[in-house]
This record gives sequence, structure tokens and C-alpha cells, in this order.
Amino acid sequence: MQTTADPSYRPVSLPEPYRSYPQPPVGTPIEAGVPLKLDERQQEAVISAVLKWMKDPRTASFSELRATRNKHGWITVCGAVNGRNSAGAYVGMAPFIGAMRSTPTPSEFIVVEIGAFEPQRSDVETLCRESGIMLAPPRSS
Repeated sequence: MQTTADPSYRPVSLPEPYRSYPQPPVGTPIEAGVPLKLDERQQEAVISAVLKWMKDPRTASFSELRATRNKHGWITVCGAVNGRNSAGAYVGMAPFIGAMRSTPTPSEFIVVEIGAFEPQRSDVETLCRESGIMLAPPRSS
């Protein structure tokens, strides 16, 4: 796969305060959560957050959103998004992962990574799997 292609999203960076958190020690396992069905407000938070990274948010389409909740109250969400890149071409579904707190009120969803190309694609798929989420295989267009 070509890694110089123009993705449909801008590079993702963590907002403060998450950006300042220390990296976990190498080999620290990710706690797999239990499957969770997102409610409408949670789904809206996920989609809104991912759209902020898209180059042309009006063209974005999403796969099924899959989620787990861990014992610390964090919800991990994985899915895939497609949209138009800078040249106006659709480039295919890119897997993404992010997290939000599990609270009674709508919570901010933090996009951790979107990965259209290697190695980010493999990183996202691995993080999702370790979190207890199996991504659906991409649909061919």
C-alpha cells in the first residue's frame, strides 16, 4: 500500500491534558473492556469528534461504531471513516480509535488515532483488538 497518498483526514494529536500524560511503561497491557452499546448522545460525540479531523467533513461516512467499557469507567470506541482527501477523491475506510469517560451526561470523545495507511492502520487495529473490539472488515466500494 502506498504511504505517500493523501488521507481524508488531518494528522491527529491529543489535546491537553492528555498530551502531557507520561507514556506507560513498555509492555503495559491494555485492559480489555466489556462490550457496550453506545447511546445516541455517545454516538453523536464520537462522530462530532472524528469529523473535526476530516479535511471535508461533509463527505464523511462511518462504519458501525463498536465500544467497550473498562473497570475504570473509560469507554473505548473503534470504527472506520471514509471521506474525500485534498484532491477530492475518496480514499477508503480508515480505522479509528478513541475514548471517553463513562458518565451519566454526554462526555467528550478523544480521538487517539486514525489510520488509513501503515503503520497507523496496524496500530489502530491492534489497540482495538487489545481493548476487546474486533473491527469489521472494510467493505469494498
